[in-house]
Amino acid sequence: MTSTIEESLKDYKNYLNGKPNGVEVVHATIPVKPQFNAKTIKELRKNINVSQSGLANLIGVSTRTVKAWETNQSKPRRPVQKLLTLLTKKPSLVNDLKSI
Repeated sequence: MTSTIEESLKDYKNYLNGKPNGVEVVHATIPVKPQFNAKTIKELRKNINVSQSGLANLIGVSTRTVKAWETNQSKPRRPVQKLLTLLTKKPSLVNDLKSI
């Protein structure tokens, strides 16, 4: 008696070799989360055309914090990473953030 894993591997091998085996293949795209470091934060800031203090005001942190990120002395925490991700994907959100 073979294990489920062994059976799955055989099915996969047959699929790769073009042999019909009744296996349903589903393709899924897994989004890659941006990684924020000094370089990517500087690039984002330049892309949305704000200074360090401007970015700090937009996302609710101190200018000192942004400087620390841009010199790799610290990294943004998870909630801030989400804001930075949104700004990376949709730079026009700067206008919305400026108004609140």
